[in-house]
Amino acid sequence: MKKILALILLLLTVSFIQSHEVNAAFRLYETTKETVFVEGVRHTKIVGSIDMDGLVTNQVINYIGANVKQYSDLNIVVADNYPAHGWSMSGLPVIIENVNQKYDNYDVIGGVNGDFYDINDTGQSLSLHVRDFEVIQRGYGTNRNAVGFKDNGEVIHGKPTFDGYELLVYNDEGQLKNRVPVNHINQAPQSDSEISVFFDDTLIDIPEQYNKVIMEGIETKINKNKSGYFGKGSLIATTTNSVAIEANQFIIVGHEFNNDDLITDTDYAVVQLGLSGEWNDVRFAIGSDAQPLVIDGAANLSLNAGASWDFPAPRTAIGIKTDGTVFFVVVDGRNKPQGMDGVKLRELGEIMAHFGADRAYNLDGGGSSTMALIDPETEEYVILNTPSDLRIRSVSNGVFFVKGEHEPIPDPIPEWPDNRDQLPIPGNVFVDQQGILHFEEVQGSISYSVVINGKETIVDDNQLALALPIGSHEITVRAKGGSAYKSSDYTTQIVYNVYPQDIYKFLELLKNFASYNTAP
Repeated sequence: MKKILALILLLLTVSFIQSHEVNAAFRLYETTKETVFVEGVRHTKIVGSIDMDGLVTNQVINYIGANVKQYSDLNIVVADNYPAHGWSMSGLPVIIENVNQKYDNYDVIGGVNGDFYDINDTGQSLSLHVRDFEVIQRGYGTNRNAVGFKDNGEVIHGKPTFDGYELLVYNDEGQLKNRVPVNHINQAPQSDSEISVFFDDTLIDIPEQYNKVIMEGIETKINKNKSGYFGKGSLIATTTNSVAIEANQFIIVGHEFNNDDLITDTDYAVVQLGLSGEWNDVRFAIGSDAQPLVIDGAANLSLNAGASWDFPAPRTAIGIKTDGTVFFVVVDGRNKPQGMDGVKLRELGEIMAHFGADRAYNLDGGGSSTMALIDPETEEYVILNTPSDLRIRSVSNGVFFVKGEHEPIPDPIPEWPDNRDQLPIPGNVFVDQQGILHFEEVQGSISYSVVINGKETIVDDNQLALALPIGSHEITVRAKGGSAYKSSDYTTQIVYNVYPQDIYKFLELLKNFASYNTAP
């Protein structure tokens, strides 16, 4: 009898162990599969079905991906179309256009919608949102994941870590002058060594005993629940008088702050919640759902939460492969007549693992799911998927493959106060008859800044071939000193006139005639 009971117990134990070890059965069946490459980005469209534990559903899946580690001119950016102050929602094509307009060095190839967001009110993203090193949004709580992108192609993912608020001061060349901890937001300093920053959501007047540096907000963002602040601005005034903060301003406050002229009228400053650890030098980052879809190359079958996680829906996801490839997937849904059943989150994890993700995260889905790719022939952006709203929904942000090098990061000033010697101004600035700008070389310079009609061009040598349209052009030059020297002041402005060819020939004739008549 004991042997029979032991055998039964053993069988029950084996059965219990097996029930926890067996993974879900998943198959992806391709009815059609089409792949094209655009500027190094692979697009694959699959029409077919999936079988998840015996349940077969019809699916349309779009994939775009590229190895951003292999090519320095293929990168990933996170973008939005927020106003200068506050938040908003825009369709993916509008966000793409904003990227192309804002960055001369990037051309968007394609991308997808991004993070979850406050759809009924502000449009602010719910998780980390980093744009060009600026922490626009820290997110709500600590349970949401994010994916960050560094300049060398490295991808950081998981739960971001923070290091408190910081003040970053940059000169007019974008060099970091100093990084100062911010001790309080909307509260007075508690000691002579502390500084505080007040935003325009505070109602108090700041008393007289403090130095106050009043900044005009170039951009300001305040969380709906006031758990996160971002400010970028330029100097309006400094005072020790009692002041009330005005709309779109922020004020930096300290007992002796800015006595050393850290912030001048040519600088700009950023107040943000600083990222720490491996996150502290990500240039762009996008937030995601709380639980990963794929962990170490396998679908996360313990996933048990997220946006309608156990119901079929359109979905958007981001995946990272071990070789550095990053890819986005959009699965259509809520359109059974067109064979677009949509997927549950665990099914989405299986699809991401099928495409080779070592790690994958869920982005906003449903009617927000949108994937765009440029058509090289028309140079217009095509929406690859079929949005379930049958229109392009406005979203908070997006994540995109772009063609183009990242702008180099200027070397920071070695220490503050800045005691470096300043370079002399370049001399003898002129444009020759071939349209080449010349100026004298400055010893110690790392490059030269040439500003033509307000637009800067950086050159390594002391000359620049101009290809300017007909008209009058204002030109000024400075020598850049990098970290070793202060850059020179700009030269006196010269005016260079470009004439039509026939007028130019006539002017040359007059010049030669004058020269002939004045000859001895």
